[in-house]
Amino acid sequence: MRQDREVRGFRAAELDESVLEALGALAADIGPGAPGDEHDEYLRWRAAELRRGRAAGVLSWSDMKSLQVARRAFSSAVAIRARLRVESGMPESVQPRMGFRGVVALPREALQAAASEGCAPWLDLGVAAGVGRELWDEPCEQWVRLPDDLPRGRFVALTVAGDSMEPLLHQGDVVLTEIGAPIRRDAIVVARRVDDGYVVKRVGEVAEREVELLSLNPEYPPMRIPREAGSVVGTVVMRWCSHEQ
Repeated sequence: MRQDREVRGFRAAELDESVLEALGALAADIGPGAPGDEHDEYLRWRAAELRRGRAAGVLSWSDMKSLQVARRAFSSAVAIRARLRVESGMPESVQPRMGFRGVVALPREALQAAASEGCAPWLDLGVAAGVGRELWDEPCEQWVRLPDDLPRGRFVALTVAGDSMEPLLHQGDVVLTEIGAPIRRDAIVVARRVDDGYVVKRVGEVAEREVELLSLNPEYPPMRIPREAGSVVGTVVMRWCSHEQ
């Protein structure tokens, strides 16, 4: 059966186009002669091989399996550049303290209390929150337990919504965001756009007045936000994966 699949192959239309484009973009970003990074050399080679398969109109079963490896390699390379820690499974949920007069505390109110217990507020609101909704005004009904070796900081956990950051981040993944961390190229950040609510993106160009935000899924165009207080919530430092890789 497997031999039949290899002989028959797969039509190029079934190729994971988003990963192929992302591999090509990453290879262009790396440039030739990157010192000491066999990972990146593999990505350039795999992207070229898959493009040749697409041009021929057919991808073999082994090509498709190799593409799965390429997806993992690409995700790993992006995570390394972003200094993003990747954890399997979901984070440990902790019942938070109650707020004033027994009311569930808002995230900004819960930050200090959660940190004192080695936790961070975890919001049910997806990262791509609705327009007009403020992240800090959403009720905080659970916390996440932070790893013991995590450097001190102010953190909030958010659930990813959408597919714009696949294959690194998926619907339902949880990202731990350090509030107020400096903006730097290649970091994964949670930002707020007036017209689109909250988004999680990769930082591209950082200019004096604007910050370019990029999706890993090429179906989503780049966007720019003003480089001002409140436009970036913070930098994503950890990801818990909601599904098997």
